[in-house]
Amino acid sequence: MTRQERKVSGAADHTWKRNLRVVWLAELLAIMGFASTFPIYAYYIQSLGVANNLVARWSGIVIAASSLTMGIMGPIWGSLGDRYGRKVMVIRAMFGGAVIIGLQGAAQSVEQFALLRLIQGALTGTVTAATALVASNTPREHLGATLGRLQLAIFLGQAFGPITGGLVADTLGYRATFWLTSVYLLVAGTLILVGVKEDFVPAPGAMEGTIWQRMHRDLRMILTGSLLGLVLGLRFALRVGLRMSSPTMPLIVQELMPGTTFLGSASGLLTTVSGVSSAIAAPFFGRRADRGNARNTLMGCAFVAALAMIGQALAPTYGFLLLAQSMLGVGIGGTLAVISAYVGRMAPTGKAGTAFGLDAMAVALSGTVGPALGGWVSDTLDRRAPLYAGGITMALAGLAVLRLPNEAKATPSESEADQARPG
Repeated sequence: MTRQERKVSGAADHTWKRNLRVVWLAELLAIMGFASTFPIYAYYIQSLGVANNLVARWSGIVIAASSLTMGIMGPIWGSLGDRYGRKVMVIRAMFGGAVIIGLQGAAQSVEQFALLRLIQGALTGTVTAATALVASNTPREHLGATLGRLQLAIFLGQAFGPITGGLVADTLGYRATFWLTSVYLLVAGTLILVGVKEDFVPAPGAMEGTIWQRMHRDLRMILTGSLLGLVLGLRFALRVGLRMSSPTMPLIVQELMPGTTFLGSASGLLTTVSGVSSAIAAPFFGRRADRGNARNTLMGCAFVAALAMIGQALAPTYGFLLLAQSMLGVGIGGTLAVISAYVGRMAPTGKAGTAFGLDAMAVALSGTVGPALGGWVSDTLDRRAPLYAGGITMALAGLAVLRLPNEAKATPSESEADQARPG
């Protein structure tokens, strides 16, 4: 390698690492903001005048609303990212979220809150946009470790956002928590705007046809050329199992801590414990995936998460619930890091945005199905039943992992596939 080639290689190496650092910090702030509001949804809904016997149902609706529209828009934003660049998609998600979540803090009814959550899902999706941006300019041999580090930022945000939001809610009121989130997102969007360098060149054929024609072509290429469809199905199943407890977990905390005046902080601490353990686990399991042991790692993490969900269902005290939640964080941290590595490696060249858009759709649909199903199971049986159902769902997903290879291979791009055909 000549001196000039080493200089170019060193500059490229510096660029993707610098981008990772900026995106890491921005995503940490963004997720801290989103996570600040999550534990107080049930209490905010109560403050909007909803009857106690309907709080779990409305919590499920509000949580599912954002996921529904995010699932619809995820592949569309991903396809646009493959055409116009991934940086602009992150900026759109950050600034769009800042406006909409700020408005949620001014909602006057639960119906208004649910409508704004629908709009939030359509405009945001910072995790998917940031993951596509990082994956598209990271060397494939470093993909598992790099996405594991990005998951570290996400989990740290999920860890410290809830406790921060809970403290703000307990001292300044529930509405102030939404306005705090808006500030976090404004700062995060500014970091991406100023600090990320993207020399974006669309893949061959990316500008041909309408967006719907491109989406159809890309979806067919991605889903029929590899096991990516199975990977996305596993993501969906694991997230459904996790999210089934969302509507009732704050109410379980309320049940285990009767008479406390710090419910927001207690619910926030529960999420913080999970986030810290996930933050520790994600980079470790991401590196294991890079070493060719992805399948066994994913299966083991899925079973750990399943056992933790059952443990939460059996929790007799708040302390036991915290312990089970930390175990759940380890399992979830591993599954998210390894599945992200599978998606990144299986994505065809130039189609990272579309692949992670599909991943976002799987996550978002699980966010719709999981809370709604959890709310229905809770109404039909009891508050802890969704935890049992979630654990069983995760265990079944763990068994399905056996169909995956230990090392993920890239799906050929359209041009590569054409060259491989005889004649």
